[in-house]
Amino acid sequence: MTDKGVGEDVVWFADYHFPPPPPSSTSSSRKTIKKNPFKHLKGADLLGERDLTRRFIHAVNEHRLAPGLKMSYCGDRPDPSACDEDGQKPDAAFYRMAVAPSDDKPHWGDQLIACEFKVAKSSGAIQDPFEDVPNTVDGVVPSASEHRKKNRGQIITYAELLFAVQQRIAVFTLLVLGRQCRFIRWDRSGLVVTRSFDYYKKWKFFVDVLWRISQSSDKQLGLDPTAHRLFPGDPDYLLMTTAAKSVTSDVDHRERVLDEAPKDSFVFSYVRKAFQKSVEDDRWPRYRVEVPDGKQTRMYLIGKPSFRAKGLAGRGTRGYVALECGTGRFVWLKDAWRAHYLLVDREGDILERLMKANVPNIPTLICHGDIEDQVTYTPQRWEEKNPVPSVHSGTGTPSSSNVAGSSSSTSQKRKLDSDECEGDVPPPKGLSRLPFRSDSPLRRHKHYRLVVEEVALALSEFQYGRQLVTVVKDCVIAHYNAYQKLLLLHRDISGGNVLIYPRLVETSDGRFKVEYTGILADWEMAKETTVLDPRQPERTGTWQYMSVALLSGDKAVEVCDELESFFYVLLYNATRYLLSRLPDITIANYLDEFFDQYGWGDGRYVCGDKKKITIATGELEVAHTVRLKFNSSMDDVLADLLSWFKAHYVVSRYENDKMPEVSRSAVATPQSSAGDLKSATPARRLTGASVPPRVALPGKGSTQREGPSKEDREKANLASSHAAVVTLLEDAERTLVWSTGDKAGDRIPKTWRPDKKYDHECSTHISAVGTSNKKRRTNTGESLPLSLAQQRPPKTPPPPPPTGPSTAFARM
Repeated sequence: MTDKGVGEDVVWFADYHFPPPPPSSTSSSRKTIKKNPFKHLKGADLLGERDLTRRFIHAVNEHRLAPGLKMSYCGDRPDPSACDEDGQKPDAAFYRMAVAPSDDKPHWGDQLIACEFKVAKSSGAIQDPFEDVPNTVDGVVPSASEHRKKNRGQIITYAELLFAVQQRIAVFTLLVLGRQCRFIRWDRSGLVVTRSFDYYKKWKFFVDVLWRISQSSDKQLGLDPTAHRLFPGDPDYLLMTTAAKSVTSDVDHRERVLDEAPKDSFVFSYVRKAFQKSVEDDRWPRYRVEVPDGKQTRMYLIGKPSFRAKGLAGRGTRGYVALECGTGRFVWLKDAWRAHYLLVDREGDILERLMKANVPNIPTLICHGDIEDQVTYTPQRWEEKNPVPSVHSGTGTPSSSNVAGSSSSTSQKRKLDSDECEGDVPPPKGLSRLPFRSDSPLRRHKHYRLVVEEVALALSEFQYGRQLVTVVKDCVIAHYNAYQKLLLLHRDISGGNVLIYPRLVETSDGRFKVEYTGILADWEMAKETTVLDPRQPERTGTWQYMSVALLSGDKAVEVCDELESFFYVLLYNATRYLLSRLPDITIANYLDEFFDQYGWGDGRYVCGDKKKITIATGELEVAHTVRLKFNSSMDDVLADLLSWFKAHYVVSRYENDKMPEVSRSAVATPQSSAGDLKSATPARRLTGASVPPRVALPGKGSTQREGPSKEDREKANLASSHAAVVTLLEDAERTLVWSTGDKAGDRIPKTWRPDKKYDHECSTHISAVGTSNKKRRTNTGESLPLSLAQQRPPKTPPPPPPTGPSTAFARM
């Protein structure tokens, strides 16, 4: 998020986002303000934060500067942990009068505009998270000082929570800094922040802006008009409460044979419990949301999301167990801000193609669509302020003060033509330019919803090792069919997209049983192998599960990379949840080092040492002489798969290093000459010293010249074969001996942190020697469709550190 900003003139900002209502509108009559309502804030730069906040709130409410709204103090007590687990306490906020609180709590679900107050200086240090820089395009840059970065991070977390709790297109923040203030607009691509102004001196302008805000519609203030807020007493609110109550016909989802067949219409107990959990907190708002279905619109009732991606900029994916209006069935609703580029397919369109091709073990699409014209505005404003130079300008990039650095997996967009707003269409044939501004630090996003039938379980909910193997095998079969029938690669195989779906099946003797099957979800990154050009500015995928080859260099995704990702899914879940002889703290450290470590080379992030060494050696070595062992059939499965990927690594490295014959012939063969050490200088023998006698040496066989062995090449082929992987997993689940009591629960201690790898005696447990960099296991973004799981890790490492001073937001 920190490199995703645009600076703005405050007058332009106010006129664009809070325009005066037209004369014909039924706006509230405007009260004439003749005297400065902020006269008691003349010395605001000398006030403490609490006194500043109270005086400011009093001035706004006393003079009715925002009629119909109320500014309320909310900095004393946090909302319940079910609403905000971090217990944040913002200073104040604007609310609609009907829902304005009086208990000094935030009431995140009701806030209209967030307000944060800071003293001008604390112990002589300026507190403003931003700096005004005259004579630049933006006029504002993020401050580089640590305490001001911390202040900026604080307001980011407030905006993030508002996006999570409410249904929003954008969030507005009023930032007051002593006698100065700024407006900020946040969306899923970044932020637009105004230059600061003195509200005491420019009180007439500020009063006018506050009045215009009070006359603005909910949509103008960032609320999503396709999400209708429900309140106690509304029929749909009551319907949700009723649907959350348990029913005797609900079926336990554990895998087993049933004594009797369930009724025609039944609900698995975990689904209803998940819906019940989503509505149990009254502070979390309930909504009736619209989802396009062709030319029609369907309605769904949602409460608290079962899954929420961390982070503000990015897709902002939220997953809900939703109640379908009209049918009363539970479904999975995915709300996200998808990457908005001409050549990027929508996930629902991909699912339609998969279903038409009869690809098994995928989600069943109900409906999907883009939400009106809701696209992120920040990239549009960036491009307007950084136009592409003309061909006669002699340069192809904007001025150095506005060139953005490399961006992380967050957001972006640009101004659209009217026909593009109706949906993404491919460019005409022969289009040579990229379908995006490659110099923009901001990603374009468009609001999108998708509904599928299956409400699945997270992969971590498997009951024993053999079941884990079965679920992964089912997803490999789905991947195989997509590739064979549509030449489609998923390109985001991860632990969050391999899901469990309990199904009711009839046995050969006419009885019924609950059987766990795998579903491969989240196809929005899928791409045909025939499409070679980039469709968006950043590589996609989940870092922890990407192949060594993809993490080590620029290459196209291939089947072998995807199958290697399935191996990592199996390895991660087996290591984290199955019994082994290693202590829990060692398991936690190993997972961190294998999946979250990264290196830095050639100006980019590269594969961490632990993963690379594992593939190169073919050994699951936790530390020197200590290997990962489950003492179960899982050892055989992982060892066989790993041997294939090791062989593929050996063969690929050899083929890449081998110089083509055409190039080799162009290289001159070294000839003996007077300058050749071999011909001109005899071997030196020490005199007067005891040296060992010379012995006959065996013939020198050059491993590099001979290349990989026949066995290596055979195994390498298996690493690219769906059939081989499925056969191995099928044989494992059918013929190997498995225990139904091999699951240990979560092996990562609740108190473990990636930056504190110690036990209660402060002694470091076994830890592999590798890169010291690590990707924290906190989520940024990305989606976990269908599943009721914990959030998954971020997709990419953090952006690289700045190489020097900059006046651009790319270094924010």
